[in-house]
Amino acid sequence: MTTAPHRNVAWLSVLIFASANLSGAEIVELERPSAGVYRLPFADGTSVKVFDDFTTHRPRGRIDLYAIGGKEPYRVVAAADGIVMAIQDGFNEQQSGRAANLCHNNYVWIAHPNGEWANYSHVAYKSTTAKAGLKVGDKVKAGQYIGDEDAIGCAMLKHVHFEVAVPDTNAAIDEGGFLKDNADGKRERNPKFCGIPGSHVVKDLEYRANPC
Repeated sequence: MTTAPHRNVAWLSVLIFASANLSGAEIVELERPSAGVYRLPFADGTSVKVFDDFTTHRPRGRIDLYAIGGKEPYRVVAAADGIVMAIQDGFNEQQSGRAANLCHNNYVWIAHPNGEWANYSHVAYKSTTAKAGLKVGDKVKAGQYIGDEDAIGCAMLKHVHFEVAVPDTNAAIDEGGFLKDNADGKRERNPKFCGIPGSHVVKDLEYRANPC
């Protein structure tokens, strides 16, 4: 009965301390949470570490997560119910060090009923179409397998580049899977995750993936 308030106070203190050293634009990003609540996009029980969070990722507004302590390949799952809007899993090369617009990333975009879309990038070759058996237009449930964690495209290590955004539904993404009309990450939202203290993941911390 007394632990949750203490966690909330601690998280608020972290935000106040961090905000003191941020610009106005950066503080706005901290205050731009997702409308939806999502689960961590890995199979139940997977230990997950945060390589970069919403504020440390470059470009800002995205999250990099990777699984630890288990057996590869790590299974990536849908973070919430939705409809598959775009799939690219035909590439098989890691291209760390290239400019983003020169990389060939594998990705899955899923649209959610609240108007937000979630992206899962760097998934393994053919793991979404052949292994998970998904195609554009399929409905998926939270926790449903959608592919394997990998390092395809612009990636230093095997991980899931995860982002939640409110796209322009008339022209949501380009052929590389990047959001259109997203200057300064204006369409990105800081994902709220269930079972996470403070609701938002933090760089270098570890969490466990579980259903909401």
